Amino acid sequence: MDKDEKKWECVDLVKIDLSHNAIPSISDEIGALATVSSIKLCQNTLTSLPEGLFELTALTYLDLSHNQLQGKLSEGFGALVNLKELGLAANKLQTLPDAIGNLSSLEVLRIEENALIQLPARIGQLRRLHTLTAHTNQLAALPTSFSELRSLQTLDLRKNRLDTMSGQLSTLQSLKFLDLRQNKIVVFPNLPQSAALDQVFLGYNALAQIDEDSILRAKDSMTVLELRDNKLSLLPANIACLYRLKTLDLSNNDLSDLPPGLGYLKHLNHLVIDGNPLRAIRRSVLSAGCEAVKKYLRTRGGPPSGVDVLEEEIDELQVQRERERLVKAASSAIGTRAAASASTPVRNQHVYREAASSGTLDLTDQVLQSIPREVSGDGAHNFSSTLLHLNLSKNHLTRLPEQISGLVSLMSLTVEENQLQTVDPSIATLPRLQLLRLRKNQLTTNAVNEFLANEESSLGSCIKELDLRNNQLTQMPSQLRQLASMETLLLSFNKIESLDGFPWHELGKVSVVSISDNRLKSLGQIYHTPMLASLSFENNNLTQVPCELGLCPHLRAIYMNANPQKTVRGGVMAKGSLEIIMYLKNKLPINSVLTPPTSWKESKAMAVQDAIFPVKSNIKNRPKLNMYAATADDPESVEEEDEAEVVPTLSRISSHRQHEIRSPQDTGGDSKGSSTDLATIDGQIASLEQQLDNQSGLSAAKRYALKKELALLRSSRIREARKVTA
Repeated sequence: MDKDEKKWECVDLVKIDLSHNAIPSISDEIGALATVSSIKLCQNTLTSLPEGLFELTALTYLDLSHNQLQGKLSEGFGALVNLKELGLAANKLQTLPDAIGNLSSLEVLRIEENALIQLPARIGQLRRLHTLTAHTNQLAALPTSFSELRSLQTLDLRKNRLDTMSGQLSTLQSLKFLDLRQNKIVVFPNLPQSAALDQVFLGYNALAQIDEDSILRAKDSMTVLELRDNKLSLLPANIACLYRLKTLDLSNNDLSDLPPGLGYLKHLNHLVIDGNPLRAIRRSVLSAGCEAVKKYLRTRGGPPSGVDVLEEEIDELQVQRERERLVKAASSAIGTRAAASASTPVRNQHVYREAASSGTLDLTDQVLQSIPREVSGDGAHNFSSTLLHLNLSKNHLTRLPEQISGLVSLMSLTVEENQLQTVDPSIATLPRLQLLRLRKNQLTTNAVNEFLANEESSLGSCIKELDLRNNQLTQMPSQLRQLASMETLLLSFNKIESLDGFPWHELGKVSVVSISDNRLKSLGQIYHTPMLASLSFENNNLTQVPCELGLCPHLRAIYMNANPQKTVRGGVMAKGSLEIIMYLKNKLPINSVLTPPTSWKESKAMAVQDAIFPVKSNIKNRPKLNMYAATADDPESVEEEDEAEVVPTLSRISSHRQHEIRSPQDTGGDSKGSSTDLATIDGQIASLEQQLDNQSGLSAAKRYALKKELALLRSSRIREARKVTA
């Protein structure tokens, strides 16, 4: 102590940090620092350790990682009995001293990135050890005492030469994290009977099969299972009993199929199966993402016993089979009831009396094959003025008859989980109907069009929500464009392949559209929906997402997962809807605006539907769109131009499309009529050419639309000219 120092002003040295230097050695005098409890000497050039270091019995933390220690360390390590954490990573050690078993207080041992060929035989005496990282060594086996590490929670042994784990893991009941990747393991390890094992990594080994008994020991806790780059050819069916599983990586194995039970794991959101010869599953399903694969697997079988599944995840085919079983079991009772009377039993009359009083009639799950005669507008209960809400779900109805149209006060009609194939068009005349829910039926596109095509339909001015999920739609029903008052449209779980040509701009009040779980390859011009606020198109086959969605002024929620698209990166999607919308907008040129929509008649599918189900003309009654940028100085002149130009354009294209779909026997006509058609077409061609010549004020999209229309007219003129010459 120097002369100017005072003993009472000095404190004991407790921590030493000399890391990230170039210290080649340590003096033996370090043993005099008896009060030191923490030493950090990582990132130096130490090749050996002085014996004095092992006299520091107060040490609880010692970090010697990233040095050049080699050979065998001194047995003096056993004297550091209070040591809780020891770091020897990234050295050149080949063995550890047996005396390390004396470190009874040791909790963390880091010995990765060395050249260790074995672990000390007495390592099992480290009863408090909870973290052991020994990856990137040359370990070929584990000592027998390893099974005594019952406090071990984290075990990282990846990048070694282990070929078997024998039974060393089966007793590690506290184990939460196990990493055995990049070894030579050929036999599935015997996992502990543990309620704690959360993550297991066994990739890059030589596993040919999974021990079902072993894997199911962690069924109540495991959330991550990684088995990539092995030799697995079959998964046990009961792997789906891992009901907490969130991530399953099976890439680069020899799997030809997956067990159906995986489809019912409601927490599973990351399923990696690339690099397998999965011939039993379509490529389009595989490329559509985790949810699409799960949905497909559910169609092939039921959930394993004991797995909690959501009701909506149960395969519809199985639901159908269950319904058929119930129908068969109750067939005698139903037949007797039908033969005795078309009415319901007297004991149910109180249900109708209560409905007349409350305004709500619930006939759910009554095994009905037809509508009871009491459910009519002119019956004893005066339902035409008293009934507001009717629920006929979970029955066996195949059609909704004209009888329903007499319930003129009806505001909501729910007929879910039936077998509906047709809906009588008269029901579309209900003047107050706001909610129509027809989920889980067998309605086709034509059936919906036929229902809505009623010329006396009033749904266009009153309907607020239409639910057609889980039906048999293959195209967008063209008649939906008549529902000008509709706010919510639900079309998920159908077979729709494209939205091209549908006039979304005519649905002036729709704010919520859900069309997920279809077969969509195109979203068409859905961004022209004026009030669109929420859009869901998850689990489809979309390869592109229109950037114009970023220009929708009211859009606040967009859901697009599980599509093979590359327009929006996964990192952007993970940040949420607002980030996606901004990303799409930024991909467009600066100051971009939505151009007025093209006609639905440019879609051949829509033209065919309209030829079968003509649409009432009510364009004048539709709300005017205010989402497109004006190109003239006077807003009124723009509106007049829309009425004078856009509507005639629609009618012109309509006439051409209707001409194209006429049958050969309908195309005949006198030459005078053909000459008149030629003159009309020539006038239209001249008008379009004049518009194209005067390109000022025309956007690129508008010019493209005009050119396309001009090409159609020229083709039509050639056909008409041929008729005249013939």
